[in-house]
Amino acid sequence: MPKLKLLLGFILVAFLLTGASPVLARHHHHHHHYDEDAAASGLAGDTLLIIRHAEKPAGDNSGPGLAPAGVARAKAYVDYLQHLRIDGAPVKIDAIIATADSQDSDRPRLTVTPFAQASGLKIEQPFPDKEVKALAHWLAAGEPHRTVLIAWHHGKMPKLLNQLGANPDELLPDGYWPEDTYDWVILLRYDDDGQLSESKRIIEPAFAD
Repeated sequence: MPKLKLLLGFILVAFLLTGASPVLARHHHHHHHYDEDAAASGLAGDTLLIIRHAEKPAGDNSGPGLAPAGVARAKAYVDYLQHLRIDGAPVKIDAIIATADSQDSDRPRLTVTPFAQASGLKIEQPFPDKEVKALAHWLAAGEPHRTVLIAWHHGKMPKLLNQLGANPDELLPDGYWPEDTYDWVILLRYDDDGQLSESKRIIEPAFAD
């Protein structure tokens, strides 16, 4: 019996040395290829509209909600988004995504709540603000040919854009979304192969308080 165990041990070691590494390498490569395929198929024909949450109250201990100006902006988004046209064509939003609520901020959800209620769409909150890679994969696994509104935190915007195939240095000043800026919409459009075909920053019209 000890000899049998020893023999089995040698066979296992030999298998690991000769077989496991190439198998793992091939599997890893295949997985990477799968991610690319998923991104290509899931984002095919998609239009993404990415906004920052609306204005937050001043001060470090400001709570998770919106400032009065932010509440006004959230309400103004209803008319703005319902009448938004890109290259002369009306835009119909099919899905709304916001950062998951946290102890510090419900602002992304609150920013898109009036529009969601007016349009009859559910707000999906699958990930916290740091999980931008997971969000990109989640979008890629969704239905193609959609227009998706995304409300996120400004500090994670560069990484989010990067994960979605865009260049934050081209879309944001010095690659960062400024702390005091709330009136930008980032437009990302993808071709039928799921490759980014257009990216630009739109300045919203001034919303009346």
